[in-house]
Amino acid sequence: MISVLIPTKGRPGMLREALRSLQGQTFSHWEAVVAEDGEGEGLEVVRALKDPRVRGLRNAGRGQVEARRTALEAAQGEAVLFLDDDDLLLDPAYLHRAWRALAQGAGVAYGEGVLLLADREIPFAPGEVGPWLLRDNRLLASGTALGKKALRELGGLDPAMGDYWDWDLWLRAYRAGLPFRYLKGRGVGVRVHGGNGSYGARREERARFLERLRAKHGLEPIPLKDHLQLALESSPGY
Repeated sequence: MISVLIPTKGRPGMLREALRSLQGQTFSHWEAVVAEDGEGEGLEVVRALKDPRVRGLRNAGRGQVEARRTALEAAQGEAVLFLDDDDLLLDPAYLHRAWRALAQGAGVAYGEGVLLLADREIPFAPGEVGPWLLRDNRLLASGTALGKKALRELGGLDPAMGDYWDWDLWLRAYRAGLPFRYLKGRGVGVRVHGGNGSYGARREERARFLERLRAKHGLEPIPLKDHLQLALESSPGY
């Protein structure tokens, strides 16, 4: 079984759509663990859905990383897949493809997708993982999966990394020699909005977390970017 870990805070409409994208998957052996980090709207969505595969629980800590850690602690699947509450699985076979990739052995399965803006879509293709991972976080957190055993052996999720919990995990997996298995195609939809960009009100906080990540992994200085900027750099016509 794949356990889909979904932290949520104050976005019940988007959470509902994320869960419906799971319900539309051809692979039926999944559960969704929704960790509520807000006022309880996400738990109301879970109750209203009345799907036994979807469980809701309160975040045992504070913040997005602790919410994922809470969901991970409750996960019952052999593998875990990350999905933000404002993102979607667009390919109905995505979970099946991720499961097949992980069935090859310990590794990280990650996907292509599209960035969903209010007025258009921008393709997002990170490419095969290589040394560029030391400079740019081109992997989409949503849709990335790995075995729960491998995740624990890597040390789990580091709450000190804040917004860069995912890049920190990918770097540890890369340096541990785990293979990265690339799922091409229109697999994941990532909404781009004011609450999840690397700019705006939280820019300084994100910059502090980025510096913490750089220091932890001994990386060269890294400019603050988000997936939209990375997509526009590779596809300037958009």
